[in-house]
Parts: sequence; C-alpha cells; structure tokens
Amino acid sequence: MTAAIQPESKSPSRRALLAGAVGGLGALAVSAFGRPQVAAGHDVDDVRLGGANTATTTTQITNSTTGQTVFSGVSSGGTGVLGQSNTSVGVYGNSGAGTAVYGLSNSGVSVWGDSSATNYPASLGRSYGNSTGVQGFSGIASIPAAPAKTGVYGSAAQDSASKGVWGSSPAGHGLHGSSSSGFAGYFAGKVYTSKFIEMTEISAPAAPGANKARLFLRVNGTGKTQLCVRFQSGGVQVIKTEP
Repeated sequence: MTAAIQPESKSPSRRALLAGAVGGLGALAVSAFGRPQVAAGHDVDDVRLGGANTATTTTQITNSTTGQTVFSGVSSGGTGVLGQSNTSVGVYGNSGAGTAVYGLSNSGVSVWGDSSATNYPASLGRSYGNSTGVQGFSGIASIPAAPAKTGVYGSAAQDSASKGVWGSSPAGHGLHGSSSSGFAGYFAGKVYTSKFIEMTEISAPAAPGANKARLFLRVNGTGKTQLCVRFQSGGVQVIKTEP
C-alpha cells in the first residue's frame, strides 16, 4: 500500500497576521459608520443654562407634588427672577384661593413699583368684589378685615404714636380729599391740628340733619367776611364779622 502524502503545514507569516488585523479594524470602522451613534450633546428643545432660549409657544413646568415650589430663581447679588414685556405684563401671578404674588425681604423693600408714565400709577390695586383696593397694615397683631368699597385702607396696631396713613408734602397737600356731593373728609373721632384751619367764602349751605350744625364763611352786603353757623332749622347765626 502506498501512503498518501500529507501537505506541508506552514505557520502564517507576520505580514499575513498584520494584514488580517488591519482588515478587521477596517470592517469594524465600516460597521460603526453604518449604524447611528448616541449623541452626548443636548436636545435642541432643552433649556440652555447661561444662554438665550427662544420659543414661539408657552413653556410650562408642572410640579405634581402638593406644597412644593415649582420654579426657584436664586441670585447672590442680582435679580432672582426677571419678567419683561415691551407692551404687556412683565410678571403675572394668578391664584384661585391663595396669594398671587408674594414679596418678602429681611432688610429691603418687599415689593417695589416704578413707572415713567405720566398718566399711569407705579402700583395699582383693584377690587372686583367691592372690597379694598389697597390695604396697608403695621404691627404684629392679626391683619384686620378689609372694609367694603374702600380704595385705600391703612391701619396700625401699636401705641398712641402709630399712624394708619401718613401723608406728607413740603409745599403741597399732605392729604387731599375731593367729593362733588359727599364729604371730602370724614372723621369718626377727635380732630387735632398744630396750626390753623382755613376756609373760603361760600354761599350759605343747606340746613344739616338733626342735631348737627354747619360752620362756614360768607361775604355780607358790604364786602366783609362773616364766620357763620347754620342749624337744622335753617337759621343762620353770625359768629363774627370781619373788622
């Protein structure tokens, strides 16, 4: 029997091994380019920190946990939250039963309003429910109830030096009241002045109600000013005529 001659076994050369490795890396690179990769950047709709963000619709952040703050803006020395509008409302607060906008400061002003307009106020308070438009209170006691149909209500609950409303003007009117048919000023208590009360001449007023009298000035027939009082009966008593 003749034995079969086996082929000679040869080990692969270094050149062949290197070529195979390079070919494998090339195939891996082609495979990588052929499938999508995971991006490490931000989505185009993300809110960018330290930059400007542009949107055409409302951006809303909702917190589903009761009693937790939805959004917080903190600054060590600047503005925490800034709202700006060229023609509408810069910051708008809305609450069904709580406080719509709340300001708190330990050493400065809690809420500040500025306006450069000549026909609009810096701060405006309106009551749609016939209550008080603006209420100010000084003291640590419970805040009093807002009176009905009142534009501005001020109260202070400290001592005899406390003041509910303070008006001051170096040359004009510290307090100014005006009414076409009612009382421009009404005081349910004592009235004190450190200087004088000045009046102007008027026609004799109508008679007052029961148990009341009206003090006024009028001019007599000779051009002299008279201090007079009118009683419920309609009679006028001249207190003093100008000398």
